[in-house]
Amino acid sequence: MAGIAGHDVQIQYLSFDRGTVRVRLDDVDADAVIHGLPVRKPPTYKGQRNYPGLFWSATTGSFLIYESLLELDYLWLADFDTQVDWMATQPFELSGHFGGRDHRHVPDVMLRSKRGRIRIIDVKPQSRLEDPETVAVFGWTGDVCARRGWDYEVWSGASETVLRNIKLLACGRLSMQLDRRTAQQVIEACPDRLAFGAVVKVACTSQVGELDVRPVILHLLWRGILTVDMESPITDGSLLSFNEGALSELNL
Repeated sequence: MAGIAGHDVQIQYLSFDRGTVRVRLDDVDADAVIHGLPVRKPPTYKGQRNYPGLFWSATTGSFLIYESLLELDYLWLADFDTQVDWMATQPFELSGHFGGRDHRHVPDVMLRSKRGRIRIIDVKPQSRLEDPETVAVFGWTGDVCARRGWDYEVWSGASETVLRNIKLLACGRLSMQLDRRTAQQVIEACPDRLAFGAVVKVACTSQVGELDVRPVILHLLWRGILTVDMESPITDGSLLSFNEGALSELNL
């Protein structure tokens, strides 16, 4: 859909202090949008086939609305991504004219990377991606995002093993669970590729037990200071590696 002009597309978002804001695509402030409120809340009703709810994000320190369990899966992945600086759901409504008629569309997720790059995501099951209307709307949305200099992605799912591992690591994602002295002991005990269980044993002392060490290891894995093969189930036999490049963010 070549030829999309920024003045032909409108973006509506909900600001904390200004209420509903409607601007041209060329004039939109991405930071204002991503720090705003959801433009819609998913309905709940008897017999509905999707499962909306609230997801607590460690990235934002707040709850985010999701419309389906598939969208929830994506939020887990985004929250775990150490390159994501901020995130929002149902962030804005696009409106414009294409294909001979007017269209409106609310993307599912908006991400901002630590480098300031914006990514817009639509979450849809693979089985729904052959629907002509869906294809047309997503194609238009992708063109609109490209016109604004944003990345765009249609996401349909991820490895169940990866998702289970992320949810396990999330048990240690809160920064309040990080004892810095124990973290230093874990890092010193973890040369390249040492088994999870072995790191626990080496890091334990007479004052610091296994129940203190394990949450710290999970937190270091969540933050990317330690790494593990996410494509295999995490066990005490999983090999951990130390990512020295990420250590500066820990401020030990």
